[in-house]
Amino acid sequence: MPKILVACAAADGHVNPFLSVVSHLVKQGHEIVWMCGRAYQPKIERSGATFLGLPEEFDPKGMDLYDFKPELKKLKGIAQIKFYIKTWCYDMGIPTIDIINELHKDFEPDIYISDPMVYGPYFFTEKFNTPSINLHVIPLTLSSKDHGPFGTGIGPTNSLLGKLRICFLNFMLESIVFKDLKRYNDQLRKEVGLKPYDHIFNSFLESATTVFATTVPGFEYQRSDMPNNIKFLGPILPNANPNFMEPKWWFELQDERKVILVNQGTIANDITELILPTIEALKEENVLVIAVPVRQEINDLPNNVKVAEFIPFANLLPHVDVMVTNGGYGATHMALAHGIPMVSSGGSEDKMEVSARVAYSGCGINLKKLRPSPKEIKTAVKSVLKDSNYRNNAKRLQAEIKSYDPLMLITKEIDKLT
Repeated sequence: MPKILVACAAADGHVNPFLSVVSHLVKQGHEIVWMCGRAYQPKIERSGATFLGLPEEFDPKGMDLYDFKPELKKLKGIAQIKFYIKTWCYDMGIPTIDIINELHKDFEPDIYISDPMVYGPYFFTEKFNTPSINLHVIPLTLSSKDHGPFGTGIGPTNSLLGKLRICFLNFMLESIVFKDLKRYNDQLRKEVGLKPYDHIFNSFLESATTVFATTVPGFEYQRSDMPNNIKFLGPILPNANPNFMEPKWWFELQDERKVILVNQGTIANDITELILPTIEALKEENVLVIAVPVRQEINDLPNNVKVAEFIPFANLLPHVDVMVTNGGYGATHMALAHGIPMVSSGGSEDKMEVSARVAYSGCGINLKKLRPSPKEIKTAVKSVLKDSNYRNNAKRLQAEIKSYDPLMLITKEIDKLT
């Protein structure tokens, strides 16, 4: 069996899909070393992999990401994406290469599997032709002539004016906005003996032998210039937890009211952005609102609202009619796997891109802002409940998701590449 080095960012949305993959590959007999944050060491070792720490200065060690890097709180959109790329993809690149080189004294991988944030393993593909898989657990970060640059939330268009706008934005990003970052990365690549990138986004993806988009074609933008090394894997989804202790109010999920789930994820978790406005929006409606995650007390909680710090979505989603979300990639795909339409409102990390794809695929409404008002949320939720097209499109994506077997596809790709 090939030896595998796995690497991913220290964040739940990255680690959880990798856990399923690694556990599957370990059962097949692969020997795996997994580089990640130290807070995830127990989970990684339970999966059967050997733990290897990320460079210390880039490891939050369980801290909230916005506390670990306070600069992120002041940044939104493109500026925040630039910070992520510089800090984790570029600055962490050379220290990661050093750690892997040291690892090679005792463990030399036959293949690398990494996410988009941990850049080091792709160096070994470019430099030594060791095959690698980019397990792309965020929306594809591709530049394309067919849609706006990553971070703008601008999808494909057929209008001439729209195409000209996309062309202008692509030029602005590559030639002006990201010019300093490209120059910085070119210098880093020179230090390790690699040639400069032609384009800051596409060339980064082309470094990997194979890029697996963890979605289905129906949820991703159609592109006339899609690189040949990009393949669709389908989302990697968790199973229901048979040991989950249902809260006392669980029986209320069975009554005649529509169930609205409002979710804010694990990184952008300020409940004033989406959870509190949704509670305010729906407090007088004949619906049951479930808010997750909520880690603080909410005063004067309406009778039709239930809150929890954590509920396994695979247990909850079969009961949900509409999800209100800030655009987490994993949560969005879990909802789609159950045929649930949604209202999406994201403005940080990659969430504006997820929200744009919700609208593009027709499975929900994109509110296009970080802090929607209660009135905007109420109107959108009512529209999604009333218009069957949203649910029909979510059901279409549900069927498409069911047609993919991610673990089988990864296994076949590893066999092919090694």
